[in-house]
Amino acid sequence: MKRIALWTALTLLAAFLSAGDLAVLENLGFSADGRYFMFGQHVTVPSAGQVYAEIGIVNVPSNDFVPSGWKKKTWNLRMLPNQESRGALYELLSEMSPYKTRYGIDHLQQGKVLYLKGAADEKTMSMDGGDTASGLMFRDFERGRAFILALTQSTQTGGSEVSAAFSIQITIENSDGTTASYQVGRPSYMRAGVASYSIARVWLGPNSKSLAIAIAKEAPDLSVRYMVETLVIN
Repeated sequence: MKRIALWTALTLLAAFLSAGDLAVLENLGFSADGRYFMFGQHVTVPSAGQVYAEIGIVNVPSNDFVPSGWKKKTWNLRMLPNQESRGALYELLSEMSPYKTRYGIDHLQQGKVLYLKGAADEKTMSMDGGDTASGLMFRDFERGRAFILALTQSTQTGGSEVSAAFSIQITIENSDGTTASYQVGRPSYMRAGVASYSIARVWLGPNSKSLAIAIAKEAPDLSVRYMVETLVIN
């Protein structure tokens, strides 16, 4: 009976793991002035016998990749038990070395983590016009600031394909009672193959003004990939 129960548990676990491939997000550092941010992700895709890696360098003020600053690559591999995908990131990092130097990226300058996603963090918030959003609130205790992030998203289905769009309203409450508001994301841009979005991580750059927000993109099969939105705050 114990063997049957163990076999059943392992079968269910395998089915759960094969439901979607979860990429690993990596903070690869800011430039010393906080103007540029480098991030990466990597994942093993056993069903395809592949490992995948992607690296991007973002111009923080413009919230866009620097010229030729986004690279992705897939390698075909014989899948072994406990196959690791981080090697794919290392291979891609060597190819991005000239851009790392050009934009002054320092892997040790990772800024400060303001938010790391937890299971019970998100709350439903009421927005102007009666809409609702998935909201987060966290603090930068060093500077006495409170951050409120409200993520609004929409989805649509065309045939068998799902797509989704999002935007994030950011409100910063300072210790003196003043507030500042910002917005990132494109509420009308529907990304094909994305079923939902969530905020995974928020970093504050070494200049205390650059903000990098990592967004998890979940596909219908529960696979997760990441993107980053950046801005400069006062």
